[in-house]
Amino acid sequence: MTQPPSENAAQEDTAYRVLARKYRPDSFSRLIGQQALVTTLTNAIKMGRIAHAFMLTGVRGIGKTSTARLIAKGLNCTGNTDETGAREVEPCNICESCIDIANGRHIDVMEMDAASKTGVNDVRDIIEGAAYRAVSARYKIYIIDEVHMLSDSAFNALLKTLEEPPENVKFILATTEIRKVPATILSRCQRFDLRRVKTDELATHLGSIAEAETISAEPAALKAIARAAEGSVRDALSMLDQAAAMSADNITEQAVTDMLGQAGAEQVIAILTACLEGRPDEALAQFEKADSQGAEPEIILADMLEMIHQASLMASGASIEDVSDAVRDAVGALAGQGIARLGRAWQLLLAGHAELRNAPQARSAAQMVLIRLAHIAPLPTPAEIIRKLPEAQKQTQTQSNPQANPQANPQANPQAQAQNQTESQATRMPEAPELQEQTAPEPDIEEMPPEASASLPAQPDTAPAEASPELQPEEKPDENMAPMPDTLEAITDLCEAQGEFIMASFIRRHMRPVLVEAGRIDVQLTQDADDRMLANLAKSLGGWTGRQWLISLKHEGGMPTIEEAQAQAQQAIFDKAATEPLVGAVLDTFPSAKISAVNENTGTQAQDACEQQKG
Repeated sequence: MTQPPSENAAQEDTAYRVLARKYRPDSFSRLIGQQALVTTLTNAIKMGRIAHAFMLTGVRGIGKTSTARLIAKGLNCTGNTDETGAREVEPCNICESCIDIANGRHIDVMEMDAASKTGVNDVRDIIEGAAYRAVSARYKIYIIDEVHMLSDSAFNALLKTLEEPPENVKFILATTEIRKVPATILSRCQRFDLRRVKTDELATHLGSIAEAETISAEPAALKAIARAAEGSVRDALSMLDQAAAMSADNITEQAVTDMLGQAGAEQVIAILTACLEGRPDEALAQFEKADSQGAEPEIILADMLEMIHQASLMASGASIEDVSDAVRDAVGALAGQGIARLGRAWQLLLAGHAELRNAPQARSAAQMVLIRLAHIAPLPTPAEIIRKLPEAQKQTQTQSNPQANPQANPQANPQAQAQNQTESQATRMPEAPELQEQTAPEPDIEEMPPEASASLPAQPDTAPAEASPELQPEEKPDENMAPMPDTLEAITDLCEAQGEFIMASFIRRHMRPVLVEAGRIDVQLTQDADDRMLANLAKSLGGWTGRQWLISLKHEGGMPTIEEAQAQAQQAIFDKAATEPLVGAVLDTFPSAKISAVNENTGTQAQDACEQQKG
């Protein structure tokens, strides 16, 4: 009596293998996007220059484990020899070694997941096993996946064996975090960086798989999947599998967009265009439409960033790929905004995208980002502000001084002109009596009595400077002596002229003057100042000037130091510059911006240049 097949056997016959496992590459020729690696490994196998350790690194799903198994197959395949006995590079995939390696059960090819076996004892097992020869293969191969998860002690235990393994032992290490692998390990391995697969190449690969699986897929849908995979083959195959199940083997671009929670390209462009043109109401309306269709706010902002990136490339003269003609035309229109505006929008969106992760409601946070972008985007860029600065300064000067432009509007308001004339006359009237009070009249000698006339002193027109002995300068005792400084700044200059730069720095930073005159200094020191420097200063000044100096230390009444006074003056200039209308607009537009320098002559020079050009 024939028994029916068991339930387990039926399940094995009907079990579905996901595309990511079914189409794992079984030869070097099917490893896409890694031509440099394939060329290096195939040449090494052909020439017999096989390293004892390989390090494979790259993003998730790029093919690190598959490459490690291909290397193991190529080294241990027993059916890859031609008629002459020369070894072929490609594994045959039909010999026992190839089948056992593909199924993960080869006795001489051991795979270890370092994420679950991180201790030094696990590494010791590898070291002990490496001492024995291979049982049935040419090489005993150890594949350690996620090797960066090993502990420090495990790495140290592996160092010596990894550097000088037995001749028949090969190590293949794989990791996604190459920076976490010690440099001592990396220096003992041949490193291969697996690159992200390009969008076009990945989309072509997906198309061939869809054709093999009799899945109908639009080219735009495959490109959308390839872009979303970000170069990861495994992620792309997983999304293709999901899209096929969602659309019943009829994959459309809209189906992929709905599956990924994305907004359509037209919606993203509409939102971005409305924001850049200063129309927040329309931008919010388009966002609500995309949100109602299931698009994630974070993905919407990410797509806007990608559109700005493509527009910036086009504005810079570079070509963009992987987009339809309609999208390319729309991106070209965005490129007309200019690099400066696109760069500003990029910064705002990038900051907003980071805010979404910490916001309690991503939808509200995204709306605030769009509102902020729509209100800031129409504002002039710094380059536009600089170009308009001379004209604005001229306009400001005209408004503050109407008399500077007598031809502005001579007949606009005769009443106001008459009033201004009356006011100006009233202003000038007090000048005469005031002048009479200040200027004493000459006495009338004829009418004065003789005794009064005799008592009048002689009044020369110009008194010579030598007339007053108090104003005569002191004679220097020696021609080589320095002049007597009477200000703290002059004393500082004298110190620098004599090469005492430390003392000059001490004066600038720590001395708050109370009284400074020739031969005497009363100062208050800062808290961190060394008062012993005062004695050295007095001694040095006496030697330079040939006169004894008295320096007294006070505890109050000191004015700001030289550096503090300079900082206050600089801040006053900055505060004055911030009151300018254009500068204030720039600071309001860019809250994190600060005034670092002010060139007071720039506006005047620019204005003069403009007037010369007009002339």
